[in-house]
Amino acid sequence: MKLRVSNIGGITEPLELEIMPGVMSYEAPNAYGKTSLSKSLISLLTSSIKPEDLLNVFSDNGEIELIEEDNTYYRKIKRIKGKITEERQLLMDDDRALLLSYFSPENKLLVQVLAGEDNVEWFISTTSKINEIKAKKEELEKLLNDAKNAKDEMQKNYNIAIELQQRLVAIDRQIEKLEKEKETGSTIISNTVQTINITRQNKLDEINSKINVRREELERTKQKLEKAEAEIKEKESKLKTETKQEIEKELKKIEEELRSLTSKRSELEIELKVLERVSEEIKEADQRHASSCYVCGSHVDPETWKSRSEVISKELSSKTNSLESLRSEIVKLNNKKQELEIRLKDFDRMENEILELKNSYDALKTKIDTLQFQIQDLERQKREMEEKFNRTGEGIAGMKLSPIDERINELKKKRSEIIYDLQNLGVPTLIAEKISQKEREIQNLSEQIDKYTVDFMKRLRSAKEEFMRISNFILKEMEFNLNAEITDDNKLVVKRNGADLDIKKLSSSERTTIALILIISALKSYFQTPYFVIDESAMTFDQKRYEKLLKVLTGISKYVIVTRSSEKINVRKATKELRASS
Repeated sequence: MKLRVSNIGGITEPLELEIMPGVMSYEAPNAYGKTSLSKSLISLLTSSIKPEDLLNVFSDNGEIELIEEDNTYYRKIKRIKGKITEERQLLMDDDRALLLSYFSPENKLLVQVLAGEDNVEWFISTTSKINEIKAKKEELEKLLNDAKNAKDEMQKNYNIAIELQQRLVAIDRQIEKLEKEKETGSTIISNTVQTINITRQNKLDEINSKINVRREELERTKQKLEKAEAEIKEKESKLKTETKQEIEKELKKIEEELRSLTSKRSELEIELKVLERVSEEIKEADQRHASSCYVCGSHVDPETWKSRSEVISKELSSKTNSLESLRSEIVKLNNKKQELEIRLKDFDRMENEILELKNSYDALKTKIDTLQFQIQDLERQKREMEEKFNRTGEGIAGMKLSPIDERINELKKKRSEIIYDLQNLGVPTLIAEKISQKEREIQNLSEQIDKYTVDFMKRLRSAKEEFMRISNFILKEMEFNLNAEITDDNKLVVKRNGADLDIKKLSSSERTTIALILIISALKSYFQTPYFVIDESAMTFDQKRYEKLLKVLTGISKYVIVTRSSEKINVRKATKELRASS
């Protein structure tokens, strides 16, 4: 890979670098841009690293360009009148890259493990995207339940429709029989009366039936409108308790505090390494009863070495306590940040729900207006028809229907009612076809749910099994007398000679190694990264363990980049002796 960086972070002069496949070690003094170089690489894997966090504060133009196998990826950043804009072509865009491709002092998992936290459930959920699978599975289960209810309702309508068809056939047979009886004994007058009354009654019954249906539908729609209005008021009242801007403002404040605390923590860690080295030198001088200072060469009373050692020890203790306090505060802020991000998502979800409810509310109002207009029009038709029938009925006053005619009219009225009900329900053959479609939909949803269930369980086990498989190998390779495992309740357990250990009491090197093993487990189980960067997190390893670390990292990704503070600049590739399969 060929990397070109300009005006990004602390890199103010154009920097071009060729990165070879395998494990590369970059060693340089502090303030040489190692972290800026590392962030530049990671920023091509995720858009969660914002352009304002990359651009040099004194520059108006910055660029990151990576060429790999004839493909070019870049982030071109400009500051115009105080506003930052960006053009970008990312290699990939996955928020997990910050956690799984970038092992730095800011890595959330490393911060947690260094602070002595043992619950890694959030890490497994985040890296494996179990929560997304669970949400999708629950969504499908809801769709399956709705599909089953819809199918049951269709089956019920189908049974009713079949019964109505059977009743309709029976009524038609009765009417046919009565019509034959009526033909033999009917008169012209009775036929006239029958025709007028049947026509009048059928039309009036039909209009009355339509009016009743519309009124019932209007009442149900009004109830839905009231319910929608109440839900809108309830959700809007919840949104009034806080604003989205307040949450975003608080989130930005926490991110700024995190950057400040992370910077302070890095400074303290470096100071501690320096103090530890000074302490070792003083102890060695005291053991040799040295009479000259190992730094400036001036004469020193051998008796003063102990007092100097005590001063350094107190300083070490003070700095260590400050570091632990900083780490604890960083963990708390990260947790608070995660809570705010969840609240922000809930806020957006609530806004979308309110918008959907308002759209539904408007649709219901429109439907109410339409139904009221239809009812008024039907009642007008009814009045006009009654007036017309009253006028035409005056000429045949006193004429009575025969019992046969009355029975036929009753049957035809029932027949009209059945036909109306069938029109609302649908033809049984069409209902049966819809039932078959719904059964296929149910089967398809059930199969999808089964696949998600299997995937969910597989992902839940995968990282734990991978961790168990490689943890003891890596710990042994790094010459740590430890064993590590993840329990069923997603707790990290570390043992020495079979005895459980408090993670807080492990050395920084041991805790860093445990966190790195978790990252490697996730990479092997869920996430394929184009390159893996360790930035300044190997400071706690001595030279021997540093070389072993390079050996362990071989094969994790095509490109592995490790940065480390050193008095001299040294860029080297891991030797053949270091290469081994883990």
